Amino acid sequence: MRRLNSIRILRAVTATTVVVHHVLIQDGRMFGEFRVDVFFVLSGFVIALALEAGTHSVRDFVTSRMVRIVPLYWLATLLVFFGALLRPDLFNSTTANIPGLLKSLFFIPYRKESGHMFPMLFVGWTLNYEMLFYATSALALWRFRRHVPLIFAAITLMLATLFLIASLAHSSRPIVEFLAYDRLLEFPLGIAVWFVWRKGVRIPVALAATGAVAMYALMTCIERVWPDISPLLGNGVPTCLLLLSTLSLEGRVVDSAFTRGLLYLGDASYATYLSHPFVIEAMRKLVPKVVHGFDVRSPTGVILAIVVASAVGCVVYRYIDKPLHRAIGRLIKVKRAVNAPAAGKDASCRVT
Repeated sequence: MRRLNSIRILRAVTATTVVVHHVLIQDGRMFGEFRVDVFFVLSGFVIALALEAGTHSVRDFVTSRMVRIVPLYWLATLLVFFGALLRPDLFNSTTANIPGLLKSLFFIPYRKESGHMFPMLFVGWTLNYEMLFYATSALALWRFRRHVPLIFAAITLMLATLFLIASLAHSSRPIVEFLAYDRLLEFPLGIAVWFVWRKGVRIPVALAATGAVAMYALMTCIERVWPDISPLLGNGVPTCLLLLSTLSLEGRVVDSAFTRGLLYLGDASYATYLSHPFVIEAMRKLVPKVVHGFDVRSPTGVILAIVVASAVGCVVYRYIDKPLHRAIGRLIKVKRAVNAPAAGKDASCRVT
């Protein structure tokens, strides 16, 4: 799958928005709720880009997604579990219990003691939706592997059907509420952007940069002025234009030290996403005990949170995330190499 630098830079910007959002929301100020919508639409586009050739097997697709998401998330979740076990006073609504741990590790939505439907690492709620999207993608790939348009049609149909059934059920059960969230339909929006982009539709460069900034500003205004609007309409649709504008600037991404820094921040965005809650909570609860008067919600605190969270994310990516990927990749290759001769031998025996 090709690596689009414009997308990597968009990831870096979105990861920064996540950090600011989780700092300011503690003070009741809203900014950056739309970062979820950007990630979901972007995920739909990236998966479409990965499957467009029609050469992926279901096993390779599932393996690549699991290796990408699971190891670091499990480590972060276990860190929360043992942290809540040893220092429960540092956590707001998380208790160290085995059922919650297992549901969190295996991406099963459940309601915490606070009433919120979050896993132990609260940002992991978005990964529950990602995993559902990957599951429907794997099913569609299994059924229509050689027919790429049918794969994407099947994904869209399955997600829309699940959403419709759950919406009509009017149940308070966690799984029903989980499926009735209209952000579930933002993954197909990303596929739609891929389709338009694949057809060669581009926004003129003179308008693309302005369009990207305008969509970002529009979503910022919508969440303040019209907070109750459906995320699918208020954020999902503008994100499609944001993504297409960003893609239209691909040819204008020049090689420079600043660009390379942004690209690395984009590559580390997943690590930043999972690690930034630890950074923010440490800056909120622990730093004031050492630095009198420090407030992470102040302008200086927000800037410092962005810098520290981004730096920690890059360190986690460089020294934990990437080594984990390489190690697991080697294990998978070794396992396949070991199984291949056995499979060949069995096949020859059957022929004989």
